[in-house]
Amino acid sequence: MVERPYTNRLIHQKSPYLLQHAHNPVDWYPWGPEAFQAARDQDKPIFLSIGYATCHWCHVMEKESFEDPSVADRMNHAFINIKVDREELPEIDSLYMEFAQSMMAGAAGWPLNVILTPELQPFFAATYLPPRSSHGLTGLFELIERIGEVWKGDERERIMEQAERIVEIFAENVHESGDELPFKEQIEDTALTLFKLADPTHGGIKGMPKFPIGYQWNFLLHYASMADDSRSLFLTERTLDMMHRGGIYDHLGGGFSRYSVDDAWLVPHFEKMLYDNALLANSYLEAWQVTQRPFYKTVCEEVLNYVLRDMTHPDGGFYSAEDADSEGHEGYFYTWSAEEIHNILGNEESKLFCEFYSVTPQGNFEGRNILHTPRRLEEFASLKGMDAQELGSLFTLQKQILWKSRERRQHPLKDDKILCSWNGLMIYSMAEAGAAFDDDTYLKAAVKAARFIRENLWHEGHLLRRWRDGEGMYPGGLDEYAFLIRAALSLFEIGQGTEWLEWALEMTDVLSDQFKVENGAFYQTDGTDTNIILRKIHFADGAEPSGNAIHCENLLRLYQITSDQRYLNQAEDILKAVRYLMENYPPGYCFHAMNLIRYYDSDAVTTIVVLNEAQQYSDELRKLFYHAYFPHRAIVWSYPHDERLEQLIPFIENQKTIDGKTTLYICHQGACQKPITEFSEMITAVHKYAAL
Repeated sequence: MVERPYTNRLIHQKSPYLLQHAHNPVDWYPWGPEAFQAARDQDKPIFLSIGYATCHWCHVMEKESFEDPSVADRMNHAFINIKVDREELPEIDSLYMEFAQSMMAGAAGWPLNVILTPELQPFFAATYLPPRSSHGLTGLFELIERIGEVWKGDERERIMEQAERIVEIFAENVHESGDELPFKEQIEDTALTLFKLADPTHGGIKGMPKFPIGYQWNFLLHYASMADDSRSLFLTERTLDMMHRGGIYDHLGGGFSRYSVDDAWLVPHFEKMLYDNALLANSYLEAWQVTQRPFYKTVCEEVLNYVLRDMTHPDGGFYSAEDADSEGHEGYFYTWSAEEIHNILGNEESKLFCEFYSVTPQGNFEGRNILHTPRRLEEFASLKGMDAQELGSLFTLQKQILWKSRERRQHPLKDDKILCSWNGLMIYSMAEAGAAFDDDTYLKAAVKAARFIRENLWHEGHLLRRWRDGEGMYPGGLDEYAFLIRAALSLFEIGQGTEWLEWALEMTDVLSDQFKVENGAFYQTDGTDTNIILRKIHFADGAEPSGNAIHCENLLRLYQITSDQRYLNQAEDILKAVRYLMENYPPGYCFHAMNLIRYYDSDAVTTIVVLNEAQQYSDELRKLFYHAYFPHRAIVWSYPHDERLEQLIPFIENQKTIDGKTTLYICHQGACQKPITEFSEMITAVHKYAAL
């Protein structure tokens, strides 16, 4: 075992990110009362540093600054130093990121470094800090000296007042509620704004860096289901096609990287995040349901297979992320020299592969090659006078050979903590794909992961946020509940049992009781942590959809399933609260716009399947519901002798089997149509409500 000259308090943490810093000479504290009390007792400002395990520039700053004993010595004398994993404590990250954006001239990002008073109020913020000032960047040595002068000099009182005022201003601007629902026209306004911002050549939003924000394209698919506007489907398909062809997609192992630094999806920031891949898998799934193009099904399956292979705990939960760096270089694991490929595949055999995937001797990334496909397979095959299917089979075989060779490389760090919220997103996508593709592998993985979360992170009627190495920690926030409720509802609607509806309703009650503003939206936290100096409400979508937006969808689904007016009222409260924000910047609220489409969909139906003793047609009906595109479906599966379901949904007690046959009831606007027992009639009735 290697002896380490330094060990700090982070050695007792479970977070991979915090453990990365456990042997820094910096005297790091985890976020908590011990650090805050030390700051008050020693009358020192707090140096709060926030990052995550797979953050490239976090690694750079650690190596250059936090591992330097001379830098650490000055930090230890000047500050109480606190390290935070933004994925473990997203409410802390979100709060201080918002403060930082108000104090910084440039864009904020990670690592995020904020100087706080002992009362946790911010007065300085920066991102990456080298040891000494250079190239226009403030250095830590200079920053420490300047903060010391301020803290011990005449400016301290002004700085303290300024920090207090910053918090007051943000508290005054916490937006909670609204009076009127957004008009239906807001849906079209959102779509038109996206059309203006979209890149018709490469897909996505114009400019760089380029982020693969899946739910924006889900919105356009939903919009296409209600509007006769071909641009929606064109831009969605262009985006999904071009992302897959770019280097942002791992052509050998499946899965998408966090973002591309260029506008053509070519050069990614190579880290892979669970939430991105959950959202994108669902985008490709819905694109397949709309178009029935096998390509979209293949990409969705490749993403999910990557997660099952590389990102799944043996007991069922999904890991968080994989790093961009390996062997000391960003992207090294994923890139190739032309010589390597020639040696593995053979000089002659590799020629077509290298041409299709744009592999050259000079490379396209630091002398190595990021695999990408400027031409579609069909176009390339036509140029070569070859059969596209045969060529695709050849490339598939060659990719498998290269993948097996790549597996022998040193793998990037895997952040193996299991986050409740991100697992909710992936469980949802796994479940929906399993039903759509009639694939039990995905369905079983979804159920297994959901059980893992319930067994390890559902404690005394409340969710915890993070599990790792046998330990569940941190009270769950809005995102944890909302994302998991959504997943549980899908498990119920796919026919995995009433237990999932029951759990969804329990979690919904927690949010209603402890997170909701009266006649308003939902806070991010339950308000019990006194060290969070400002309780916030988020509406805008970011890398992940807004928790309020996801829960609005949950509430609308629950209203369809249960006919309980409370859920519709709470959904309307969220929509009222977000109205003016949507009007000011529609693209920032795409998930809310999807909720508006559902809210105003007068054709949305609830389908009740009352199964007979033999559960006749259960598999056939599931295929029927999920093979086509039904974005606003609500399905209730009533199994024989399921008394608990009748307790949860009292109105279904009158829906019974007819003549001992599985019976379908389609209910619309509070009234159910005549029961259907013949499968051919079920097909006709269900397809009447298909979106496209």
